Amino acid sequence: MLMLVSLSIISMALMLFWVAKTQIFVHSKVLIGDDGVGFKLKSTSLLYRRTDFFSGWENVSRVTEIFDNNNGGYYYQIEFKSPNFVANFNPVKDLEAEADRFFSELEHYQENYHINSQLPISGKLQPSNSF
Repeated sequence: MLMLVSLSIISMALMLFWVAKTQIFVHSKVLIGDDGVGFKLKSTSLLYRRTDFFSGWENVSRVTEIFDNNNGGYYYQIEFKSPNFVANFNPVKDLEAEADRFFSELEHYQENYHINSQLPISGKLQPSNSF
């Protein structure tokens, strides 16, 4: 019986960890420029230790474009080396022009700093208007 309770608690903890890391969206302000990329959470969150982060381009290891089957659009992941984590960026509805500008700038810096990518075959970021 104790083993069953322990497994249930561990399963619930793992599920909560997965939800916190993959399913919760937090509004943030994103900054991108020659010095690097950063973000600042617009509100505090119990699930995230840091409320702001900035990194130079040399600390970015990968940029990935991913199609989201649930929303029918694309989102972008930026993987950082230190601390080692991945940030997901989804555009806010009704802000497609700003999202297009962000994705174009992201492509520019990715090419200029030779950052690894997993982008479409064309090699170009093609933001979707379906957000």
